[in-house]
Amino acid sequence: MPGQPTTPIIIQLPDGPTPESGVADVFLQAVGVTGAFIVGTVLAGFAIGVLLIWFRKLRSAGPDEGVQRLGL
Repeated sequence: MPGQPTTPIIIQLPDGPTPESGVADVFLQAVGVTGAFIVGTVLAGFAIGVLLIWFRKLRSAGPDEGVQRLGL
């Protein structure tokens, strides 16, 4: 009975150790992510505020027959 052909086993070794993340690296990444969230929140709040003011002006621009407004 002939033997079965064997396939070679190839093992790839990693390039080398990766640099460890220090406390300063983690802190800078956390500050960066937090800053991105803050900037996004401020921009979203500004956009929503502009839309609400625009909607209110658009709604109050219609004819006011028989409606008394205090103008506060």
